[in-house]
Amino acid sequence: MNLQQIEYLLALDKYRNFSVAAKKVFVTQPALTIQIKNLERELGVEIFDRNKKPIIPTEIGEELIKHAQVLHRNSEKFRDIVNEFKADISGELRIGIIPTVAPYIVPKFVNNFMSKYPNVNLIFSEVISEDILIQLKDGTLDAGILVTPFPMENTIVFPLYYEKFFTYISKEHPLSKRKKIRTAELDLQDLWLLEEGNCFRNQIINICKRDVEYASKGKFHYESLSIDSLMKIVDSSKGITVIPEFAKTLLPKEKQAMAKPFSDYEPIREASLVIERTFLKRSLIEKLRDEIINSVPKRMLKYGGELISTII
Repeated sequence: MNLQQIEYLLALDKYRNFSVAAKKVFVTQPALTIQIKNLERELGVEIFDRNKKPIIPTEIGEELIKHAQVLHRNSEKFRDIVNEFKADISGELRIGIIPTVAPYIVPKFVNNFMSKYPNVNLIFSEVISEDILIQLKDGTLDAGILVTPFPMENTIVFPLYYEKFFTYISKEHPLSKRKKIRTAELDLQDLWLLEEGNCFRNQIINICKRDVEYASKGKFHYESLSIDSLMKIVDSSKGITVIPEFAKTLLPKEKQAMAKPFSDYEPIREASLVIERTFLKRSLIEKLRDEIINSVPKRMLKYGGELISTII
């Protein structure tokens, strides 16, 4: 067994077609077929059922593929270790980021980062918090950007910035003339929220200090992972939603008055970079974190008067 066979095995599992898999790994179909047969002969089992169209893994094949995925991820770490030793800012960095943070922070730093470090392949995926932690553990992701605190084991958390919340109120709503809003004035029946399971949704319900079941509004029910979508709903209805500070800064001048602060207390969320305790790619992650922090307004780097450190 060798790493090339592992690569071919995973490609065939992904595409379930010898011809397509061969093209994806840049070899001829006969070459890939021979390598898979050699692997099966060496192990004494059939990894794929070729009688199925498309082909599928056998029962033992499914188990072998799971282990092959781990072997492949571990083999990639060899290059990461060498790059760390050489302090070489290059390679691939896979980051999971929650959907309520991604559209506001990524555009602020990504161009500068890629300009400074052209040999880095930066791959972002919008993923909910729970899945980020799962993928950090299994090695699918190198780092995650999510809202903390969050129940996490065997991780290291580096705060990035602190972001205030604002109400976003329809011009037709009775509260629209108010300069500030008390949390007690927010009615969950008026609020447009993100879909179940989204941490931003839970934060808003906590802000409202409610422990009640959220009901849909009449015959129209809309669930989304997008804060911008909820703002558009509010624009065309009499409702309210709650938005983060970055979303407010992007509002056109004519809509700035629709975003109102809270009067009784100032809800804030902490966005952080999260990594596994046994993490590699330290240099890449340091550069990423520094670039994010440098792209954020200084006022958002302080919490309780303490400035975020840029050192990991």
